[in-house]
Amino acid sequence: MFTTTRPVRTSAAPESAPPRVAVDMDQPDLAGLVAHHGLPLVVLDIARAARQYRSLCEAFPTVDVHYDVSALAHPALIEAVAADDGFFEVSHDSALAALTAAHADQTRVLHATTVTHPHEVLAAYNAGVRRFVVDGESDVEKFVGYPADLRLLVRLRPAAPAHAHALPRGVRAEDALRLFHDAESLGVRIAGFSSSPAADASASDYVAQLARTVALMADIEAATRTRFDVVDLGDDFPGRAGGTPGERAELARAIRALIAPATSRVAITASAGRAVTTGCITVIGGTVEHDVDPLIASDCIDDGADVAVVGDDDERSGPLFRFPFFRTVGSSRHRVLHGGPLGARARSSAG
Repeated sequence: MFTTTRPVRTSAAPESAPPRVAVDMDQPDLAGLVAHHGLPLVVLDIARAARQYRSLCEAFPTVDVHYDVSALAHPALIEAVAADDGFFEVSHDSALAALTAAHADQTRVLHATTVTHPHEVLAAYNAGVRRFVVDGESDVEKFVGYPADLRLLVRLRPAAPAHAHALPRGVRAEDALRLFHDAESLGVRIAGFSSSPAADASASDYVAQLARTVALMADIEAATRTRFDVVDLGDDFPGRAGGTPGERAELARAIRALIAPATSRVAITASAGRAVTTGCITVIGGTVEHDVDPLIASDCIDDGADVAVVGDDDERSGPLFRFPFFRTVGSSRHRVLHGGPLGARARSSAG
């Protein structure tokens, strides 16, 4: 196990639900689930999520599509993605625990958390993670002395921040060369760069950001005589471009044209969350709510809701398969669903 001792600089749901709900009898599966589990109930369609992940991979064959575990960390979905030789992203450290519990291959994980403590970085590395996204010099310093198999990606700050009142993550393009030299002086290798598109980015938005990233990489390569081998398209892939097959095909062609992965030997990565889980979460309480955001589902589970998994991609995931859950501690904006021991009461580890 690798160790390091070098000091570094650190930089909604109602409280209760009524006992009965009028379930639309045009949906007999939901009625059966309610009869079996009771209320309130969170229904997860893992088979649909797995199909949607596979569809993304098929639409973008030159992109290593990473499933963002923060969107829904159910072990059955993690296993389904892993079975397709899929990749994962963790955007906060508690999500890594879900991958560990599901025995996922963590060499296929992109670690993209922010404000990560050096001890958490070290734990992730020792678990098998080798690819990390950094937001600046203080992040780079956390990796001084690590083995040569480490691969760092520098997150680039968007040219036009989505919110003027919030400081965006990442490094400005004009500071990227200086950061590269600083990392080199510390003995830390930068493997590539990660862009930061908006959650609703269009195909043209992705193409523009990718073009800027590729141009920046080419400039730094020319100035330093080095070679980068990874470019990351960021989170929430593929944004609005995922709406239709035509938009996906247009974006896929543009990516191939800009990167030419077959000849450039540059790996292309991207992380998808809602594109995988959309339409997969239903909450049944006083009403039946479809396509629920995972954060709202977490609130319901914390409030005592049972969880039912539907879909038959996995033989154990019949229409009435039960899987208790708990929510990890942390910010309310960074909650994920974790598998708990069968038969345990589903409660938050935050109490």
